[in-house]
Amino acid sequence: MKRISVVTLGCKVNQYDTAALLNHLPSSEFVKNERFDEPADVYVIDTCTVTHKADSEARNYVYRAKRSNPDGVVIVTGCYAQVSPDKLSAMEEIDYVIGNSHKFSSLIETVRRGEVQRETKILISDIFSEKKRKFDTPDIRFFPDRTRAFLKVQDGCNYACTFCIIPRARGRSRSLDADEVISRLKVLAQAGYKEVVLTGVHLASYGKDIGSDLVSLLGKIEKSRIISRIRLSSLDPADTTQELINLVSDSEVVCPSLHVALQSGDKEILKRMRRRYSPEQFLRCTDTIRSLLPEASIGTDIMVGFPGETHEQFENSRDLAATSELTYFHVFPYSIRKMTPAANMKDQVPAHLKKERSAELRTLGKTKKENFYRKFIGKTLDAIVENRSNCTTKNYINVKLITENPAVGTEVKVKIKNVKNEIAYANAV
Repeated sequence: MKRISVVTLGCKVNQYDTAALLNHLPSSEFVKNERFDEPADVYVIDTCTVTHKADSEARNYVYRAKRSNPDGVVIVTGCYAQVSPDKLSAMEEIDYVIGNSHKFSSLIETVRRGEVQRETKILISDIFSEKKRKFDTPDIRFFPDRTRAFLKVQDGCNYACTFCIIPRARGRSRSLDADEVISRLKVLAQAGYKEVVLTGVHLASYGKDIGSDLVSLLGKIEKSRIISRIRLSSLDPADTTQELINLVSDSEVVCPSLHVALQSGDKEILKRMRRRYSPEQFLRCTDTIRSLLPEASIGTDIMVGFPGETHEQFENSRDLAATSELTYFHVFPYSIRKMTPAANMKDQVPAHLKKERSAELRTLGKTKKENFYRKFIGKTLDAIVENRSNCTTKNYINVKLITENPAVGTEVKVKIKNVKNEIAYANAV
């Protein structure tokens, strides 16, 4: 019996990919370590490459693996492996670099049969040039260490935002057939999951390659009544249509929780980013969500310090975030990514300014989240128990139970009593 240590860095898509790997390893051959640093025969690092920090984190895990067991096989896969194989292969600690292009055609067999290599072995092809590539991620029967399962229904992206390397890392948009989505949801429901998060690299592009769309898929899921809750991962404002918002508003299955990625509240910066909407269109989108879904959480991503961003342009982002219907946001300082147009743009913003602007927005985000949470003090909401005393409500409020400790994974009703430090405290009722 071999021991395997696995770490997943980055987005929900990577988390699904890692779960698929673990689902398809024979239980008669492998046992997964609880902690990555435990001695293992095989180490798998599923990487992100959205920022330099993500790259650095991946390399740190490589060093940790070799410290844990110098004779262990170290495999690096994912987005960093796909776009920077040469940099990774130069690390003598790594035995295999397996890009997203080979993640499921080669990764599982390499984990099973791979051996320590004298020179790093690279398995990779130009995934973005493969125009006819089909959705190839296998199904999963269980989602390790989570009470909410993810289901990847879309991969890749056909757009070309000037700051983003992900299309090169993930390839062109491709979708899982709707009937197969239903089939995989049934398996997860039978495994006991009450909520499934539909995820993808550009989820709003679902179906465009197979003659369908996200609204049609959600309608089919709604009609099937397979599972109690469906939650959507991040959406592009340009594709968050009135039809989609109407469906969520009318749905008894899709959670009233939408994450719509803004990136910048300045018109000129959005143009330079090559985003497909204006600040005004984004505000119309969030206003529509709020009018139809008064209790919905509305989240976003905001990037600060994009090349050439002036203080006034940053203030446009801050002011939009402050006056909008947004209830929380993730703030990211711009990070130079090679092979992207933004990497060669003039007037790169100094690191200290990006840090200051990030801190200001995060403070604002904390205030907005807590104000949103306080609207529900005294109200009873549906929630799913995540771990011990922590729950997540249908409209994405992070709840800590004051006294009761229901079983993990169960559905409960909670009455909000107080809010502090971005946590709502409640009793189960």
